Amino acid sequence: LSAWSWRQKMLERGLLLAVLCACATALPFQGKGKGPHSLKMTKLDRTPREELRMLAEKDPKLAEKLAATIHSKYSMVGVPHGMGIHNFMDAQYYVDIGLGTPAQSFKVVPDTGSSNLWVPSSKCKFTEIPCDLHSKYWAKQSSTYVVNGTDFAIQYGTGACSGFLSTDTLTFGGVGIKSQTFAEVTHEPGIAFIAAKFDGILGLAFDSIAVDHVTPPFNNMVAQSLVDEPIFSFYINRHEGEGELVLGGTNPAHYEGPFTWVPLTNETYWEFALDSVSVGGAPVSCTGGMGCHAIADSGTSLLAGPKEAVEAINQKIGAVGIAEAQCKAVVDQYVDQFIDQIANKKTPKEICAQLQLCPGKQCMVCKTLVRQVIDVVSANETRDEIHETLYKACSQLPSPGGESAVDCDALPSLPHIDFVIAGKPFTLSPDQYVLKMSQQGADVCLSGFMSIDLPPALGPFWILGDVFMGAYYTAFDYGKKRVGFAPSVDSPSAVEASKVA
Repeated sequence: LSAWSWRQKMLERGLLLAVLCACATALPFQGKGKGPHSLKMTKLDRTPREELRMLAEKDPKLAEKLAATIHSKYSMVGVPHGMGIHNFMDAQYYVDIGLGTPAQSFKVVPDTGSSNLWVPSSKCKFTEIPCDLHSKYWAKQSSTYVVNGTDFAIQYGTGACSGFLSTDTLTFGGVGIKSQTFAEVTHEPGIAFIAAKFDGILGLAFDSIAVDHVTPPFNNMVAQSLVDEPIFSFYINRHEGEGELVLGGTNPAHYEGPFTWVPLTNETYWEFALDSVSVGGAPVSCTGGMGCHAIADSGTSLLAGPKEAVEAINQKIGAVGIAEAQCKAVVDQYVDQFIDQIANKKTPKEICAQLQLCPGKQCMVCKTLVRQVIDVVSANETRDEIHETLYKACSQLPSPGGESAVDCDALPSLPHIDFVIAGKPFTLSPDQYVLKMSQQGADVCLSGFMSIDLPPALGPFWILGDVFMGAYYTAFDYGKKRVGFAPSVDSPSAVEASKVA
């Protein structure tokens, strides 16, 4: 993949920083004064996608805008040449940084899928609501600010995020990076930025894909000798609690066993070869000996892969689209009442209003199903046949964002899923690849897999997000151009073991 080709992606990323422990020699945290440096990874209560869903539930008029925002997530149509398309809808973690002297504080998503740092600017117009809801950088308040002024723009599915470049001191991991060029954003598109609880993005990919050829922050840390080793690592806490990003090393308290290292296949993003993907031992992707490309991405809460492969996986684990699951729930509860009311010559609008489904978020589903019932009733089908026909109709509904629901009670019987990297299987159990959450007092389970729509020329591609990185501590070796994985370990004392050098 070329630098520009793979930049046509999404912002679902995060950073992955790592160190190589040579045999049984000194542990990384026994480094010199230059590092390693540890940053607390704060987990958001809700991702931007979940915030938007809640907004839509409170105000049904937002539902259409929400669907359009999420459907455009992986869209690459109409993207200007040379502009990377990113996505942050599933970002779950942020770190704290400072810009300027004295430091102005920001919450940013660490992102291995991009290479630029940007934050909202004080020069945002008063009509830019996203800017008003987040911290802004004030150049006049910094004694180390240096003017740049070059135009800056990154393309998102919902529009361009744009502004201009500036230079200042960046405080990252407890150390000051001098003369860091970053973007002051003056335009943030769409309601998605309004829902985001972080202020900006800090890119940790390679400088070859940086917009305006800006040197990424970690590159500057290496150039300014602020870390002993050009490595950083990521601990993603999939339970309640904080994660951790380590600059210049790893935290042994958060992983066990040696790392399995895989060389990069492209020095743009942290891209490597994925040998195969299988469910219960049956291959579903990267077959035929050709393998796949993959990136490890902590800014993505899910595992994203080729549409056919994800559909096969979801079928094997019994996952159905969110819209389909909601539709079938309506069928199960109301199908008899639909039939009886139709017999009384009621219209779809009257029936759904009487059942108190209209107005509301299920109004459209209700009226659609009633119309379907009218068609099948006229064909003299039995109640069981009508029920089956409605189920089939539900299965045709698109699910915003491609999210799929799983039966929580079925988790113990679901198969394990293996990702083979560098010849070694990395196994995910059902508890690891199914996301559990509470909704209105009840447990809801979602498949951790989502399909991505990429041009065939790119070949099969996987994004290993937090679902994978939560199970496997991920280390990024910038010096040796490789990525390493080791089983994650949750340890309450781990953060104490990684105090900032």
